[in-house]
Amino acid sequence: MSFGGKVNTTASVDIPGEGWPDLSTSEFREIRRVSQVFDNTSIAMAITIAALNVQGQLISELIEGVPPTLNMGRTFAYKRAVYGRAHAELLAEFATQDRRKEGENAAVDDPEQSDRFLAQSNRDVCLLLGKSPNGIASI
Repeated sequence: MSFGGKVNTTASVDIPGEGWPDLSTSEFREIRRVSQVFDNTSIAMAITIAALNVQGQLISELIEGVPPTLNMGRTFAYKRAVYGRAHAELLAEFATQDRRKEGENAAVDDPEQSDRFLAQSNRDVCLLLGKSPNGIASI
């Protein structure tokens, strides 16, 4: 945000994937429909931590320590898993930031929304691992 209170809508933080798909705050904002008023640094930190978490769950997919090459569908699943987890973690922070009076009644954050975002992230990780999202395997 500038000193005049205007948000720089072109600012984006690119987060290198280091073998995994690259991520960015601008893509996160677009996909998760997050307003430009929220702090880019906090969002970048949440995305980076969420990516580490998802990558930790996908450690069995590494080939000699190198992440696998993901096709387009698997890349989308990876990004949705990361961005969903980051969004879930940021919901509490978003709620503490000032909202304009005009926007106060525009949308209400459901207390269970964070749990739904985490559940979707976990389903995406299961998809990437080729496992059932409900923990049931064939007998």
